[in-house]
Amino acid sequence: MAQTLEKTLQIAGIGIIGVFVFMTLFYLLILAIDKIFPYKEEANAKENSVKESTQNKTQT
Repeated sequence: MAQTLEKTLQIAGIGIIGVFVFMTLFYLLILAIDKIFPYKEEANAKENSVKESTQNKTQT
């Protein structure tokens, strides 16, 4: 009985460690993608203001 419990805890420990390793790698991947492709809010704001101004000119 003790061997079974010991083996079960060992398998559970490996699973938990695997989950934490995966989550750490996934987090690092997200950080890397954020560094490679940063969000540029200013560019989007310019595009929106240009679109709005051209729409206003065509409506009047």
